[in-house]
Amino acid sequence: MMDQEAIVARVDGDHAYVEVGGAGSGCGRCHEAGGCQSSILGQLFRRKPRQFRIANPIGAAPGDRVIVRVASGAALRAALLIYALPVLFLLLGAFAGTALGGGGDNDYAAALGALLGLTVGILSGLVVRRGPIGKVEEPILVRRCSTFCISKEACQ
Repeated sequence: MMDQEAIVARVDGDHAYVEVGGAGSGCGRCHEAGGCQSSILGQLFRRKPRQFRIANPIGAAPGDRVIVRVASGAALRAALLIYALPVLFLLLGAFAGTALGGGGDNDYAAALGALLGLTVGILSGLVVRRGPIGKVEEPILVRRCSTFCISKEACQ
């Protein structure tokens, strides 16, 4: 299981909209020597924090700091369905387009095959996602943090 601190932005019925991360997300070593500065780069391109809709069995209210629990492997499985499967089909389509186009310098056949493969990959990811193999356990709110919660370790 993976736990992540979040702030409840708003509540809608039995669901809460939470903001995960924000300005202090990442490892927290951005300003130290050897830090990767990735959160600073993220701040440059982020317009506003993203909100995620999550079931709210603990009755959290707007402004509450909460812990969101994500099942082990859920992020990897979702990434494979969303990214890896379409890229795999894109490459297979490009190879098939090149082979069926007579090989050589037929870039149009490879490009068309890649586009067709990408489309098939995206559609197959959507189909697999709806089946039993593609089910990804939804994240849940597990507990509130105290008002002095600074990191997820402090909330445990």
